[in-house]
Amino acid sequence: MNWTQVSTIAASIATIVATIIIGVAAHLAFLQLRAISKTRQLESMLVILRYIDDPDQRRARYFVYQHAERLRDLLDVPFTWENWNHVNDVITRLSGGTVEIFQIDSWISSLNNIAFLIREGYAPANVLTMFMKKPFLRCWKILGPYIEQRRRNRVGLSEEQSMFAYHLEYVVKQLQENQLATQH
Repeated sequence: MNWTQVSTIAASIATIVATIIIGVAAHLAFLQLRAISKTRQLESMLVILRYIDDPDQRRARYFVYQHAERLRDLLDVPFTWENWNHVNDVITRLSGGTVEIFQIDSWISSLNNIAFLIREGYAPANVLTMFMKKPFLRCWKILGPYIEQRRRNRVGLSEEQSMFAYHLEYVVKQLQENQLATQH
């Protein structure tokens, strides 16, 4: 065996070893990416659970459920600061001072944030379909007109179209059409 044959065999062995190393590295990278994805979903789940367990959010949610009929009419008015203050006064009076309009807005925003996480694939859709479907649907049923008024009437705020609760609306429509579970 001459040096050419030895170097050819050595080069072949080196190529095989390099290929195996690259394959193992690719497999390890894939496993790391999968672990990162699971970690990201876990972090999103923890954010969702914090939203769900927040006492102010819960208080606002139960208040909205309890006073759904009254709120539907009360909140379906064009946005002005006078209307905002009047609505807040009524809500404060109805709740005995435990809920204000900004807490209801905060609850809507929290649901919108959860909807964003799910819509963009940061959290699995089955979290919503298994645990939060009814709160999302009830929120939209009761507060949908208010959300639409907030988008349309931005007096003194901005001339741009509002995106208030945009992701919430999208996810609610997907839930109503039973299409959310097949996404992501």
